[in-house]
This record gives sequence, C-alpha cells and structure tokens, in this order.
Amino acid sequence: MKDNSLRRANTGFTLVELLVSIALGLFLVAVVGGVYLSSKDSFNYQDAMSRLQENSRFAMERMARDIRMAGYNGCGNLTKVANTVNGGSTNWWLNFLAPVVGYDNLSASQTQFPGAVAGTDAIVLLGVGEGELSVISHNASAATIQTTQHSIQPGAILLLTDCSQTSVFQMSGPTNTNANATNVNHNTGNAVSPGNCNKQLGASCPTQKPYTFRPGSSLLQMYANGYYVAPSATANNGNSLWVCSITGQTGGTAPCTEFVNGVEDMQIQYGVDTDGDTSANQYVTANNVGDWSQVVSVRVSLLMATPPSAGSLSSKGSQTYAYNGTNITATDRRVRHVTAAP
Repeated sequence: MKDNSLRRANTGFTLVELLVSIALGLFLVAVVGGVYLSSKDSFNYQDAMSRLQENSRFAMERMARDIRMAGYNGCGNLTKVANTVNGGSTNWWLNFLAPVVGYDNLSASQTQFPGAVAGTDAIVLLGVGEGELSVISHNASAATIQTTQHSIQPGAILLLTDCSQTSVFQMSGPTNTNANATNVNHNTGNAVSPGNCNKQLGASCPTQKPYTFRPGSSLLQMYANGYYVAPSATANNGNSLWVCSITGQTGGTAPCTEFVNGVEDMQIQYGVDTDGDTSANQYVTANNVGDWSQVVSVRVSLLMATPPSAGSLSSKGSQTYAYNGTNITATDRRVRHVTAAP
C-alpha cells in the first residue's frame, strides 16, 4: 500500500504559491531599493549643502579679512598720498586714498572684470600685507632706503610712511636673488613695469618734489584684490567668485583666478560716513557713493548654489528664496543659500 503523504510532499509549490513568492520578492527588492536611493539622495544632498556652506564661509572669511585691512597703513586715516608709479592717478589698483571701490550691476561689456555676470556687483580692496619693514636710513638723492632684512622682489608696489608723509612707489631694485636684501631702491627706468615717473617721493606724478623719510618710518607691501562673479571654468553651467590680484610687476592688467565655486550672485552695500565720526550714517549701493574715501564699512551678500551636476537634488523640486529684496522661485532643482556679512 503506497504512502499518499510522501506523494503530496513531492508535488512542490503550486503556481499560486510561486506567484505570491515572486510578488513578495519584488516587493522586498523595491523596498530595499527605495531605501537605498533615498539614503543616497539624502547623503548627496547633505554633502552638497556642506560644501555649499563651507565655500560660503571660506569666501566670506577671505573677503572680510581684505575689507578689514583695506586702507591700513599704520598711521590712521590718510588725507594725502604721493604716488610716483606711472599711471598712479588713473589705475584702480594704486589709489590708496580710496582703498574700497565698488561697482554696481556690472554689464557684460565692461573689461575690468573679465566675463563678469551681468547684474552682479564687484569690489576692489587695497591694503598692505604682513611683514612691515623698518627704515634705517633714506638717501633720497640715490633713491635708496636702508631697511631691515627682507625678501621683497623688484616690481613690488610699496607704501612708505612716517605718518607725516606717505608715498607709494614701485621697487626698482635690488634683484634680491637670495631674498635677504637690506635695502630698497625707488629709481626710474624700465627694469620694472609700469615703473616710477621719477625718484622723488614728495609728490605725485608728474610733480617732482624731494622728501627724505626719517629712521623708523614704515615700509609695507601693497596689494589690490578685485572680487567679482563670473561663470565657473570648472563647474558646468555654474558661477564662481573670482579674484583679480595685483601685488606688483604689471602694466595694470590684473591676473584673475577662480576663487570659490558655487557663488551665483554677489550684492554689496557700502556704509558711508557723512559727518566724520567714523561711523556709517547710511548704507548705499556703489552707484550712490559720492566719495569713496567716506566708506567706513561694507555689507556683502552672496547667493550660493549647489552644482548643476548634483542630480541627487532632483527630488527636492523647486525652491523659493529671498535675495536682494526679491522673492525668486528656482525650477532648476538646485538648492540655494544666502549668506551675508556683517
């Protein structure tokens, strides 16, 4: 007599059972896949936001430092500066009496800031670097200043002051190959560009007026940084903060480099001191500043945007944000963040 229970055990799964098993398997795969995609999307979103905040913080810190140091000379406010560098009265990077100069709503036709995004702002900041030199003696007729040991190279734009007289000139020598020179020359000639119009430090070009700086005067190296927004050279379809920097040895054309990715727009207001108490009485745009020497503070606002390639942000949909007094709805699925200082 055959065992019917053994026959039933060998029959396997029914079609219904197989279909149920497949359905359950597909459901589990869908759930696991959904969790994975959601986790990946969340991770990429958080990573993009972290990079965005890091970039905005870095940009603000660098600009804030240059803004704080703009116009510093060790002697307080300057009312007179003798500039003997060729083109010193017209070159934006040599006007130390206006160490902060802004540009409002740039146009695509301007040439000072290559490739600038139309409608954005730009700012030029003039200051002095670290490493102040002390003057030991000054031979005005020989155009030679004896100083403490230094590594400054010919072509550097230097500011010399004893707090009674301040002069800006271009270092013509020595060659300082070993970076241990103990003197600075301010002669004429074509050894550096744009060069000095004359070797006298008592008045700006073209006037020649001798002046001898006393021992203990301060010698500092100048720089000029111009910040603006232009299309990125590394991130497709995105903008970046660019900086044009001059420290010397130039005909007036500043080399510009990409500084921080993800800066879509920059808007700036300037605090103007109209009553001479060193505090801002009003904040205005660059077009409304009548006298740049009256600017005592700066407000910078950056609109940051995640990279166009951040496809993980596609599930975030559109975003409405407020910038420069306007509510804007972005539909490109990029996340934006506004950072401002102060």
